[in-house]
Amino acid sequence: MGNFRLFCVVIVGIMFSSSASILEGMASTCPNAPHLETSQGGLRYGFPQHIEKNGLSFASHNVPINRADVRKRILQEINYLLLDRRSRVLLWLTRADSFRPIIVPILRNYKLPAEFIYLAAIESSFSGRALSSAGAFGYWQFIKSTAQQGPIGCNEYDWKMNITNWKDERADLINSTHSASRYLAWMNRIKKVTLGEKDERDGFNDWLLTAAAYNAGPSRVTQRMISFGASSYWDIPLPKETEQYVPRWIALGIISNNREFYGVQVPPRGTASFDTLDKVVLAKDLPFAAMARLLGTTPRVVWELNTRIPSDKAIFPARFGRSPISHTIHVPKGTGKKFIAQLAAQGYTKKK
Repeated sequence: MGNFRLFCVVIVGIMFSSSASILEGMASTCPNAPHLETSQGGLRYGFPQHIEKNGLSFASHNVPINRADVRKRILQEINYLLLDRRSRVLLWLTRADSFRPIIVPILRNYKLPAEFIYLAAIESSFSGRALSSAGAFGYWQFIKSTAQQGPIGCNEYDWKMNITNWKDERADLINSTHSASRYLAWMNRIKKVTLGEKDERDGFNDWLLTAAAYNAGPSRVTQRMISFGASSYWDIPLPKETEQYVPRWIALGIISNNREFYGVQVPPRGTASFDTLDKVVLAKDLPFAAMARLLGTTPRVVWELNTRIPSDKAIFPARFGRSPISHTIHVPKGTGKKFIAQLAAQGYTKKK
């Protein structure tokens, strides 16, 4: 019996030694594998070494990842996205790569950080027909009342969109991105933020607070700033969704910028591109089926370029009531000039 116990101890020791050697070998051959090198606090994925060394800058902010609470909140979102929502992350990043040439120049036109492209991913997965249970709709998830009101006496930042029985500009990539950019810029620079009798400022002047206000509403964020006497997003307890919203936004940006480190392989996809025809006044209704014939494509492709038109309409009407309508129409890249000529030849527009 004693010899048997000695035999077992030797076997276990050999197995332990072999396992340790295997793990050591894996660590030496995969020095950047996050699950071997950077796991902390029971989390599989950590920050890349360059962030650990140089700190984290996101949306013009130095994010204090040296604070344990901030670090934990962002790492939890990184791990949630990579472990529980990896397929969704791949979808988001694939579409972000495709829409980047359209969205980022609009953001920059309003002096917004380019990282706001990832907010659209979290809001709608870059789907123009996304509809939330609360009635938020489109690429940037505007509720109808916000989309239709706009600011008072501030035309430069007017985010108002047209919503009628035949179109909804919340579902148009370009229109809605302009509106979201104006709304975000207005909250950050213009909206009066009153924190006390002697503390009234123009805008949040903080992109993280602005993003939080986009999710929770500016009044709620302001109220929490007053209640807690704090001016940093990280120091203001907010509703659960907003508590996750900003760290998730940051986490997605980190993952996107460090795809190799996190083992994220985004399928290649062509960049979104199309011709935009502005101020098209029709002499008669233009059905998507007719457009498809003229363009040599399918009605579905026409609709996917013009999703602000509900799928049950599938037509650009010539008039609204008795008034002619000036349309913005998106068509496949490189077909714009020929399509305009075809519209005139087929009697859809007046020949000049």
